[in-house]
Amino acid sequence: MSAREPQSGNDYLTPSGLPVRVAGIGQGDMVLQSLASDNLMRVPISYPLERLRSQRAVAALRPRPYRPRGPKLRKGAGIPKPLAPIIDAMLLAGDMTMRGILRELRRRASTECRGRDLEANVRARRYWLRKRGHRCISLARS
Repeated sequence: MSAREPQSGNDYLTPSGLPVRVAGIGQGDMVLQSLASDNLMRVPISYPLERLRSQRAVAALRPRPYRPRGPKLRKGAGIPKPLAPIIDAMLLAGDMTMRGILRELRRRASTECRGRDLEANVRARRYWLRKRGHRCISLARS
């Protein structure tokens, strides 16, 4: 007995006996999901399917076939990591050049550095540390 018009979401058997679920029907093709292995396959709309009878199935049915969840949620741009503590620690240590500070800053906070003028950030932190009475290194552009 052949299924005349397969409907999306219903379970069927293929001619070889594989239990499948119709995942979607498009223009001229169907997407079948195997109930034994969760694989998806695209077949022509005229592909012969039979009603599901567990006695004729060649593979055991999974108790809970995979269901796609919806679109993945992307982690939003959270609170950016402040660069000031990293810069302050390197300036107060006093053993790095401007180039070394910039390189280390890019390594430690790579995502927070995008689109920022790091050299200006380092100069501003140096200015404020000096204004508060801290002793900072004189930055050479090496």
